[in-house]
Amino acid sequence: MNRKSIVKALVSGALFVAMAAGMAAADVRQMSLGHTGQDMNIFSKAAKMFGELVEKESAGSMKVNVIGAGALGNNREGIEQVQMGVTDFWVISTGLLAPFSKAVAIYDLPYLFKSAEAGIAFFNSDLALEVAKPLEEKGIKAVGYMTQGWRHIHSNKPIRTPEDLKGLKIRTMSTPIHMELFKAMNANAIPMDFSEVFTALQQGVIDGGENPFENIKAQGFYKVQKYITMDGHVLDPMVLVVSKKTWDSLKDDQKAIVMKAAKAACAWDQENVLAANRKVMEEFKAAGTPEIIELTAGQRAAFRTAAQKVYDDHIKEIGEEMFKKVMDFQKDFKEVPPQN
Repeated sequence: MNRKSIVKALVSGALFVAMAAGMAAADVRQMSLGHTGQDMNIFSKAAKMFGELVEKESAGSMKVNVIGAGALGNNREGIEQVQMGVTDFWVISTGLLAPFSKAVAIYDLPYLFKSAEAGIAFFNSDLALEVAKPLEEKGIKAVGYMTQGWRHIHSNKPIRTPEDLKGLKIRTMSTPIHMELFKAMNANAIPMDFSEVFTALQQGVIDGGENPFENIKAQGFYKVQKYITMDGHVLDPMVLVVSKKTWDSLKDDQKAIVMKAAKAACAWDQENVLAANRKVMEEFKAAGTPEIIELTAGQRAAFRTAAQKVYDDHIKEIGEEMFKKVMDFQKDFKEVPPQN
């Protein structure tokens, strides 16, 4: 073979390899997952794990690009993207999905779960996916539940009774039941985008908010708040959703991979988030600031009593039958106050 033939053969070989690589890349199903969490958040790490598991289980034929910290937009924008099929997956608090389905608002009912154990067991049940089923009519499908843990009140005033909240400006999510809970305790509920909360606290635009310990640390709220009251009014579920358009375009084996990865990532989140919140709580206790206020049984009962109006106003529209199922599900669980 002469020099010219050798060069021709090498060029042809290189072109073949390049074409094969291009075809292989074209065969990979590229998808995106967005969320607004920071890198340190457990659900952020679980989202990354989900992407890695999808790629591993599909032997590289499916890839999920995970983009956090609100880089794709805030939660409202993200869910709109999911509905349109522009973004494939999103991790979001169920409280922010309530406008799309009355059913998921059941998780917003204050003091719903008897314990973290009861709540997490419910999130892993078929009933939890049944709760989210109506979202599919809006182009959103739930594939698994994570959680941020208990939401607690943080402020610059010690809160030990519902009366202590009177007149305080408390930031809540733009979720009717969350807002009405604080209105029922005579606070001024201020819905505000999460990205604006730190500055609003720092400048005194609001007096406090309500978040899990991990958020209080990750967002720096502890730097501008003196007290955290461990009332645990909501065991905040974070749902991993997929665009119905994306879901319907997947083959059965691809759907199975997504569900398997979602189950594993959500389980990892649930196993680690309560420990992460406890770690932050212990750090705050050791530092002496913010001061951690743990409620007595009587004080907790007073908060439950104040919240009854929320149940009276919303239980019918949410669904009395599902509410009964949630109560029946946890009847064998013991009442355990929030520990983290």
